[in-house]
Amino acid sequence: MKGTLLAALAALALAACDKQEPPPSEPSLRFESHVVFVEADGKTPRATPKFPLRIWAPHLVGDIYGSPNEGEMVQITLGKDLGFTLDLNGADKVLEKGLVPTSFSQKWLSIEPANTRVARLLPFVLPADNIGPVGVAEWLDQDTGDRLMLIYVDQPARIRGDIVHENRQLKFEIDAPKAGYLWVRQPEGNGTFQAMPAPAHLVLAVFPSE
Repeated sequence: MKGTLLAALAALALAACDKQEPPPSEPSLRFESHVVFVEADGKTPRATPKFPLRIWAPHLVGDIYGSPNEGEMVQITLGKDLGFTLDLNGADKVLEKGLVPTSFSQKWLSIEPANTRVARLLPFVLPADNIGPVGVAEWLDQDTGDRLMLIYVDQPARIRGDIVHENRQLKFEIDAPKAGYLWVRQPEGNGTFQAMPAPAHLVLAVFPSE
């Protein structure tokens, strides 16, 4: 009897060891944020619409410029105070199923290794009962005022490019040390697109439609 009990306890212990716990959430992939309405300078506040709003956050896969061609990996609930949480924990597992080979529409861009698959999360702020954006939404680092893009790579990679566009000289020197999401600083004038640490104070700014 005693031997049978010990054997059962040992079996339960082994089963517990074999059971895999879900990976812990990464704080660096969770952001408390809010929507702000600003003028083209990114600083001057403008009137917030009086009607209810929502956020739609689809992905563009295979490129970092263009229109979304893949759905939402995470849903974002917008509060009445325009606050929300962007939680990317686990989003990569869903996104992986929709990734396609990278084919940059901007041919002066390149990626190494060439088989790296990329995506970009594109946020939109819409009326709660409509599909027309209320402006151009972009991520902002509230501490620096820098405009940001949120991209994904499925392995460590480098994105390179160099172009003069509308009298602006732009360089891409984006280094991703590992697979996953990363924030990229977008220069306002001449400058370099580079990966940056996750912003401490992130906002989703809605600019006037051009």
